[in-house]
Amino acid sequence: MSDATAQSKNGRLRGRAASVGLTKERIVDVAIAQIDEKGLHAFSMRELARALGVSPNNIYWHVGGTKEDLFGEIAARFTAAVSQSLPRDKPWQDRLRTVFLSYRDAVSDHANVAPLLGAQLKSNGVANLALVEAVLTALHDAGYRGPALRDAFNALIGGLCGFVTMEFAPAPDDKANEWEALFARRVAEIDADRFPFTHAVLPDFMNRIFVLRWENGKHVSYASSFDFLLDLLIEGLSARAPSQSPNPELTQS
Repeated sequence: MSDATAQSKNGRLRGRAASVGLTKERIVDVAIAQIDEKGLHAFSMRELARALGVSPNNIYWHVGGTKEDLFGEIAARFTAAVSQSLPRDKPWQDRLRTVFLSYRDAVSDHANVAPLLGAQLKSNGVANLALVEAVLTALHDAGYRGPALRDAFNALIGGLCGFVTMEFAPAPDDKANEWEALFARRVAEIDADRFPFTHAVLPDFMNRIFVLRWENGKHVSYASSFDFLLDLLIEGLSARAPSQSPNPELTQS
């Protein structure tokens, strides 16, 4: 057994891992910092290990054995923090609003992590159960059960988390500045005869709406659009809710 994974009988790490105080929390901290700095595309386990002063095997031992496990832990850092300590005495609508506004705020501070959240299946998994539980509980309190509960959950997660993922989508890796200038010029040159309505709204919408933009939400705020979508979903769920009970049982009916 190497000192990278060696443990004493009382469960404490020995060797190099112990000397640097390596923990899963520190691994996730440094991984997020590297993704913030270089982007998800440039992230590597080897660079992470070098920054931590350990071998990649040390990291795998802590996070579950694969790079995908680390990605799951990174995703969980964002989903867990926004869904804890939500009091059940608040209306389910307020709880959902708090969860998803907090989620967007957390991701906005680490925009380069956004592609990892939801868009990649390797970041999905049981590490995100805090978010799942919070949303399912709120929907259950609204009266949703069975297939309707499943569909309501997917609509919320897909719509709101998908919005945030798209909002903070990164620019192309290579020659980003050249790409932005070229794209801006092509949008400005949209043919008024072929696309009259699009052309008419360009002064207000150019680089302010999905598709016709060259900067993401890190530089251009989409907060009002996110609020609009959140209102639509919650109002729609309220209108279609089978029943609402202030203190529902947690068992399925």
